[in-house]
Amino acid sequence: MATVVEKSLTELVRINSVNPDLQADGAGENGVGNWVERFCDANGIEHRREPVMGGRSNVFAWLPGREPDRKLLFVAHMDTVPIVGYKGDPFRGERAGDRLYGRGSCDTKASLAAMLQALVQVKKEKPKSTVIVAGSVDEENLKSGAKVMAKAGIKYDGCVAGEPTDLELVVAHKGSVRWCVETKGVACHSSKPHLGHNAIVDMARVITAIEEMTEKFKSRVHPLVGQPTLTMSVIKGGVEMTIVPDHCMIQIDRRLSPGETPKQGLAEVEDVLEMLRKKYPKMNVRSVLPAREDPPLNDSSKERIAEVAAKACAEVANTGKFTGVPYGTDCSQLNLAGIPCVVLGPGSINQAHTVDEFVELAQVEKAVDIYRRIMLSF
Repeated sequence: MATVVEKSLTELVRINSVNPDLQADGAGENGVGNWVERFCDANGIEHRREPVMGGRSNVFAWLPGREPDRKLLFVAHMDTVPIVGYKGDPFRGERAGDRLYGRGSCDTKASLAAMLQALVQVKKEKPKSTVIVAGSVDEENLKSGAKVMAKAGIKYDGCVAGEPTDLELVVAHKGSVRWCVETKGVACHSSKPHLGHNAIVDMARVITAIEEMTEKFKSRVHPLVGQPTLTMSVIKGGVEMTIVPDHCMIQIDRRLSPGETPKQGLAEVEDVLEMLRKKYPKMNVRSVLPAREDPPLNDSSKERIAEVAAKACAEVANTGKFTGVPYGTDCSQLNLAGIPCVVLGPGSINQAHTVDEFVELAQVEKAVDIYRRIMLSF
């Protein structure tokens, strides 16, 4: 027989909440937000919506604590990545063995279901801190929901972000800065290339120089997340085989280690471009800005929330060792507001965004207990 949290998770997975900014026909988060409100009404928990953009809203559920000025935030995003290429029905919410399959099952509806179930259990015990569970929008794209939370001016003493960490405790993660670099040339007939200027040749020089620059990353190994990385992930240029190309563009994904800033990541590439301009006076190259910036989560291992979460993990799942990950979370924005954050949830990141996404239900059950202990101990 399915447990209460499994039933909740099954219902959540069956709701299409694909981010509409990533897939045009994505339904967005409102269906999940409506479900959260019904869940709260059924369990006597206060709740509210907070508009973010374009009819999309964060949703909050909370229990007042014995010390009302002390606030503990739990957040899990309600949006999912696209379903293109998913094997079978992505919203089937189907159990097979100890796994529940479907888009968003581990990333991050399992965390949301477990947080809400823990909130129901804690209601009977009156926590010390006011406990808030938030469903955020747009984490998979621009983290717009987390940005609104961070700018709301509410002082949170700690935050647990639900992501598939296999119930391990993430206290640091990488950030990113993403932008385009373009070269412009002069088009002409390819039978007389000397009459033009080849933008693709210039871009080849840019790519080589940036790749050489990244060699210095090897000396910047962070103990929790490793070294920074830079990926040139898309290239576009040219019109037709017999035309010297007058334009070429690449897209750059620069992953930032804790302690680095988006501004620093951009500046390193700008230094390379300036060097090339001086070496090749005819080269017309520039960064196309503004960039998409997502700061790292700096090491929170010395924060109270990390101590409490580590103890809960150890007691329930024999996990809780401080670790770091290369991907980003809503903590990127919340940490900017001075909120001490950790990342913790059921499921494996290896299953997130896959064509057969699933979560181990045993981990979801343990997550309920871990979250409950954190709520009561913080």
